[in-house]
Amino acid sequence: MAFLSLILALLVHPVHETVTEVQWNPQTRRMEVAVRLDIEDEQWIKTKVGGGDQTPIWAIRYLQKRVRITNPPEPKSSPESKVAKDSATYHWIGRDRDGAHVWWYFEIQPTDGKRPEWIDCRLLFDREPDFLHRLLLLNHTPPRAMNLTATRSRVRLDAAADTVSPGKTNPKNTTDHDEAPLPPTDL
Repeated sequence: MAFLSLILALLVHPVHETVTEVQWNPQTRRMEVAVRLDIEDEQWIKTKVGGGDQTPIWAIRYLQKRVRITNPPEPKSSPESKVAKDSATYHWIGRDRDGAHVWWYFEIQPTDGKRPEWIDCRLLFDREPDFLHRLLLLNHTPPRAMNLTATRSRVRLDAAADTVSPGKTNPKNTTDHDEAPLPPTDL
């Protein structure tokens, strides 16, 4: 009986996670982003930011503070060092309902037009500190997947993914250059 209760508790326990797909578009010079959220998380965000009927307005307001792309800072003597390294323009593309989830589509346009090297994703940590974000880099060869948490919310986008030497079939694990090992990729 206790085992059955445990199984039922696990089945109804809410899962706090998102899936985020990102890819750099060299033609538009924008980072294309798709985020899959639970519909209840979307409703929570809307309430938190005081959203009205216009999803793009309140969604972008929330995203600008919690999904950031950056490049390393310029040297102090450079005139570019005075520009915020994470300044960018956010463009709302759309929203699709998918059962109990919703997909948000948006683009982040770096002010300098350069491909960003880092992404920092802090979505919904203000709701649940144990949130898990599965980040998929689509235009990385091979596609690369990472888990982001409140303690590890920032990763390099340009880090070498699992590399395979000629004649070997098992890739070596690599890091984001932030001393944290990457999870294996199952893509």
